[in-house]
Amino acid sequence: MGRSLLVKSKKQHIRLWFEFYKLALADKHLKNYIQASSAYYAAWGDVQSFTFDDWWKDHKYLFGASQVEEITKARNFSKQPNVINLTIPLDLPVSNSVKEVKRLIQLKQLQRMKELGIDPDSQKSLKVGLDRYQFTSGVEIRGKVIHEILVVYQYWVELGKPAVNWELIEGIRSKLKSRSKSKWIPMFM
Repeated sequence: MGRSLLVKSKKQHIRLWFEFYKLALADKHLKNYIQASSAYYAAWGDVQSFTFDDWWKDHKYLFGASQVEEITKARNFSKQPNVINLTIPLDLPVSNSVKEVKRLIQLKQLQRMKELGIDPDSQKSLKVGLDRYQFTSGVEIRGKVIHEILVVYQYWVELGKPAVNWELIEGIRSKLKSRSKSKWIPMFM
């Protein structure tokens, strides 16, 4: 017995719908049904003059997203190798969407590890640093404090790395307070 053909993609389901609709439009016995549903199909336009592929180019927007899926072509999507771009339909139950997002992320992590020559079975988890430079996740980076430390260090180097004394501290205080856009409030007066 031959294999049964499965229609897996959403686009192919729509292709079948389109072709059956064209047949229905051509069948004079279905005229009353077609007229009754004309408002529903108005946005489809004149399907009889087009092949599905030509019609699809201008009408695919009508069908929206029906499942969580990866975006591989879009105007504003990230092309970073360690990023996955997804569409998530808002009319799906959140629990289903979360499960599907998790599945897609894990699949992409496995693929990326294999591309980099990393054996996924030798890792404790799929969460592995795939980027060349990255921050440790879960660590709070206190940017304001780090920036002030940088300013103080740069000032100290500019002065030739002098001994730490009250003169240096006053200079640092003055430097931090006089910066443009500074909202620095000294902890000591």
